[in-house]
Amino acid sequence: MLSSPIVIHVLRPYANEDLYLAHEGASINSKSMLLIDQLALPAETSIVFDIQLANGQKPIRAEGKVIGHVEASADKPGGLRVRFTRFGAATKAFIDRAVSARPMMSVAPARPSMAPVQPSLAPVEPSLAPAEPLEASAEPPAAFDEQTVAPTATSDTSGIHRRVLPVSAPPNRDALLARLRGRKAG
Repeated sequence: MLSSPIVIHVLRPYANEDLYLAHEGASINSKSMLLIDQLALPAETSIVFDIQLANGQKPIRAEGKVIGHVEASADKPGGLRVRFTRFGAATKAFIDRAVSARPMMSVAPARPSMAPVQPSLAPVEPSLAPAEPLEASAEPPAAFDEQTVAPTATSDTSGIHRRVLPVSAPPNRDALLARLRGRKAG
């Protein structure tokens, strides 16, 4: 029997991504990350999680499996260690940024601590989770014809949700369609 993943929303007290990386970038690597100040869950528990900053940005939205719980020490934070199983392009770009920035950081500044947040233990069907509202763009890019631009765009930058990009018809559209119709008929 497949169980639904546990949903965890992690709020971190940083005003932007740069501050988050400066304080907690060492908790992220290419295959896993530490969800700081999160309570223990059984190993191999499927989770869906996001990291939200104080300004509302969500630089990481991913699915993962619990590896284990890490106890805090004098110089390192504790929390829930998770292995990534799925994430979008924007999250991958942020993870790559965190991993590549690590050699440049000599010693991470002291991190502000937040009280542990109890994860929502209610199972959620990922396909039934509420989607973020769509935000209509003000106007399409100048390079595209208004009649051929797809009107939907989302404000979501995580990469998990599908984004419709504008596409213009090729100049030889009719000739291409005629060739395709010819192939189908013959």
